[in-house]
Amino acid sequence: MLSAQPERIVVDSVADLQACVDRPAGSPLVCALRSSPSPYAVSGAILTIRRSDTTIEGAVEPGQDPPTLKRMDPELKKMILVHKFASNVTIRNLQINGNSSLVPGNGIQDLSVEGSNVTVADNYFGDSASLSMFFNGPHFVLRHNTFGKLMAGGVVHAANGVRPSRTAILCWGPNATQFIIESNSVSDYNGAINVNDVPNGTDPAQASVISNNTFYHNSSCVPNCGGGQVYVSGKSTNVKITNNTFNGGWAEASRNRDTLHNYGIEVDKASYVYIGSNQIFNHSISGMWIGNGANHITIENDTVYNNGLNGVQIAGNGRLAPVTAVSILGLTSHHNDQQRSTGAPYPTLPRFFGVMIQDGGAGRDVCIQTDSNLATNARGPVYSDGSYSRGEACPRPYN
Repeated sequence: MLSAQPERIVVDSVADLQACVDRPAGSPLVCALRSSPSPYAVSGAILTIRRSDTTIEGAVEPGQDPPTLKRMDPELKKMILVHKFASNVTIRNLQINGNSSLVPGNGIQDLSVEGSNVTVADNYFGDSASLSMFFNGPHFVLRHNTFGKLMAGGVVHAANGVRPSRTAILCWGPNATQFIIESNSVSDYNGAINVNDVPNGTDPAQASVISNNTFYHNSSCVPNCGGGQVYVSGKSTNVKITNNTFNGGWAEASRNRDTLHNYGIEVDKASYVYIGSNQIFNHSISGMWIGNGANHITIENDTVYNNGLNGVQIAGNGRLAPVTAVSILGLTSHHNDQQRSTGAPYPTLPRFFGVMIQDGGAGRDVCIQTDSNLATNARGPVYSDGSYSRGEACPRPYN
């Protein structure tokens, strides 16, 4: 027996779209915004979805662009909000224009998701002032979206915004657990994904997953203001980062090349993180940075190459807490020795190694498995100012 299709209502104004999603709770509902050559202005009030079992989508005919929702009110800190009491909401096939030149400063959210079991798919995000996508609800899915570009006349073009502090996707807080971020394209933000203080237990079967995404980062940034394209920090646990492509955009930077500051993946204090089968290249500093008390980290079968300083950088000395239980398995790390001037960030750090370890731990907290290929870096495979272990079968701190 076939299930009934949800009711679908096509609208051609923001007011009617809000009225549609404000209908009484009940059966699944689709509110479709008709394609238009002009953007739909969001002003006066946040477009808010409180109704569960509701989809907002673009109603697009062949040859048409997805409809654009554009912030036209500088007082709107959030342009679109999925309320914390809403669940089973889908937002798809839209363009979301943050209109960065209009808003006054940081902390501005274009799409904010506080509800549970929300899916955001097949959208374009562009011209963001601060955060294109913010979520702090559980079981969130972000799939097949394009960040940093918009479409006009069937042609996709760069839409980067005007502020260097922009982050494409911010995941924050104790409720933002068991998310899936997959198959998205993110380009020309200062940071692509920030997972901040998201405790998610330690069971790999309930892990949050960042997979099969493409990241390109070509920000202009003075020293010490940038970091990993994917940044996992604080109390965050139980995250898997797999099968992504990280291009740092460093070699082709036409200006401020010596002050561009980026890594591919940065794990800062977080624990129970699996990093596997990623391609990480062309970053001004190192392909990965693991440090400041990070623990239970498994790095497996990643390929890290053509970065400016080192392949994998492990930092737990000085003011940074030592790392514990870090294992590197089957890593290929080569040619992480690209030309840097004396004005490049961190001029005094050891450089041009496959793995660089500065850790003040009590013992061999880092294990490098012998199947790792680290030889083809200008100064050798490994630098360490402390002890580390090598073996044919390193422990797996986290799967």
